[in-house]
Amino acid sequence: MILKPAGDLTIFEVGALYEEIKQAVTVHPQVELDLSEVDKLDASAIQLLIAVRRSERIVLTGMTDPMRSRMAELGA
Repeated sequence: MILKPAGDLTIFEVGALYEEIKQAVTVHPQVELDLSEVDKLDASAIQLLIAVRRSERIVLTGMTDPMRSRMAELGA
């Protein structure tokens, strides 16, 4: 299963994405979180991405260099 959020991924959207991810992993053995259409991330979104990145069942794809840099700045 592929989840592909688009636009901003901030504190206002991260709760809904978290729920989508939670539901997806209960049904599918592998979930791809494609970030290629995300325009803006904030610290709450980065925290969620760091947490899901630790899961063996979730794969992050479509990450841009700025996203990787932000995650590295916050310890991922």
